Amino acid sequence: MTDHTPSAAKPHGFVTRGIHWLSAAMLAYGYYKGLDNVNQLSDPALFRFEVIFGLALGLLFAFRLFWTKKIVGATRLPDSAPKWEHFASRTVHYGLYGSVFAIVGTGLAIAFAYASPLLGRSFINLMADLHELSLAVLPVLILTHIAGALWHKVVRRDGVLESMTGKMPV
Repeated sequence: MTDHTPSAAKPHGFVTRGIHWLSAAMLAYGYYKGLDNVNQLSDPALFRFEVIFGLALGLLFAFRLFWTKKIVGATRLPDSAPKWEHFASRTVHYGLYGSVFAIVGTGLAIAFAYASPLLGRSFINLMADLHELSLAVLPVLILTHIAGALWHKVVRRDGVLESMTGKMPV
């Protein structure tokens, strides 16, 4: 039976919320402006932008992981939440981090391989395949994350969604 009493899920602070929503905005932008093909990296300005954007995204997620694991705590799930919810939450969050780090790592590898004749086309193709796989997995994880947040809003009513968004109607 689901407990429908409001919970006092501790709200995330300003920094955590800011990191969360900045991460979401950067990911959305990255998908929106993504390259059509690797040969676009021949434009030096675009090459530089892609490297800087990839490094910034990677550093933001590395800081986010450090911040939530070592400083403020990653979860707002109540201790009373079922074990499967804790497991699902950890799995999706680590999957999100892993996907983003894979996207950034393979993207940077593609960029630097493109600029270096030493690594060759086979390496670029392998990194591009891994990059595309990571880019395909990430939206599934994001949708699962959103579904979990809505689960906590509509079914559990435990304040977990509001810990990141603030008070919401309904």
